[in-house]
Amino acid sequence: MKEKKKNIFDNIGLKLLALLIAFLMWFVVMNYEDGVVTKTISGIPVEMINGDSIIANGNLYNVTDGESVEIIVRGPRSIVENLEANDFVATADLSHLSVTNSTTIDVITNSNIPNSSAKKLTITPVNQYVTLSIEEESEKSIPVRVITTGDAKEGYAAGNPVPTPNMVTVTGPESVLANIVEARAVIDVSGAEKDIVEIVNLGCIDGYGSAVQKDNISLSASTVSVNVPIYQTKTVNINVNTAGKLKDGYGIKAINYEPSSIVIAGTPEDLESIDSIDINDVIVTDADTNIEKNIDLTNYLSNDIFLADESVSDLAVNVEIEAMKELDITVAKNKIRIIGGNPDYNYDIVSPDNIKVKLNGFEEDISGLSIDDINPRINVKDLNIGENEMTVDFDTKDIYEIKDSYSVKVEVSKVE
Repeated sequence: MKEKKKNIFDNIGLKLLALLIAFLMWFVVMNYEDGVVTKTISGIPVEMINGDSIIANGNLYNVTDGESVEIIVRGPRSIVENLEANDFVATADLSHLSVTNSTTIDVITNSNIPNSSAKKLTITPVNQYVTLSIEEESEKSIPVRVITTGDAKEGYAAGNPVPTPNMVTVTGPESVLANIVEARAVIDVSGAEKDIVEIVNLGCIDGYGSAVQKDNISLSASTVSVNVPIYQTKTVNINVNTAGKLKDGYGIKAINYEPSSIVIAGTPEDLESIDSIDINDVIVTDADTNIEKNIDLTNYLSNDIFLADESVSDLAVNVEIEAMKELDITVAKNKIRIIGGNPDYNYDIVSPDNIKVKLNGFEEDISGLSIDDINPRINVKDLNIGENEMTVDFDTKDIYEIKDSYSVKVEVSKVE
């Protein structure tokens, strides 16, 4: 039998169905790989254009809202997912202000994005308006403050920088000037071992320490001459002592403070005259509990000496105060040593038979003390024959004090 010749139109329905399925699969894959997505991008600065139209009328403007804009971008995934704020230009035309002193923000792509890609994007600003306050020009005098960065060479420290001029005038809208507190210059002193003189740029600073960057403000001087003196340094110890009398029955157990030494700076002659910083006015009058206080070390330095590191200007002091305890030690007369005697004389303690010595101190220091620790004795070197009254001497230590004085009667006679 003769075989039937195949025709391209055979099973045409199945072939069309297969073609449709293939197209649908391609469409799904392409949309998955490069589908339409959205992305929110913030922090795009808004450029104010045609502001001269306001200035020409003798006024100044201040942007109260809309200095930056946030947008929602919609388009193909391959384009949108790589977009950043620096791919856009935002402008506000100040020559078209509404009665509320506001105008719309226009956002377009910049040269970073090819035109073919830009046409596929839809850009919608979230905050659509710039709002201004229109004010008359004002001016204000502000101090110049110089900040030093870095550290001078080891063994040296930077002194207080001196700017010239030390005051400048800032001009602009009153609402902006109200927030400006100083003009600031920054100078690097890294590795310095001699005085520095430089011309440094100025910038305006608000009460929060942030830079005020506005196109509508100007300074009477954009730079200042700064002189930074460089001094030698020296490390000295700190000594702390108290003043006044504690409440009866209490004593100072310890005086703790930190730091125990600091680095000071000055001329070689001034540094040579100071070996320590002595603080003798920590008042403890009538105190019966611990005293804690912070002391400003700069108050104890002469005008010619300063701290190499101003961040350690505070001295933390803790005075430990504790109740004193009393200890009685009974000393028999035969336990009192007789010293300095003449071999031709006899020395006899005739009264009293015992003395009760009272000691004051912290319990942990005095609880184990004995007669040997206080070492009772009398020196009879200059006594005459007969009965003499002598004060008993004791060894004294920082950990206790002996209350009152104690005496004995000594009979001196010739040796037969």
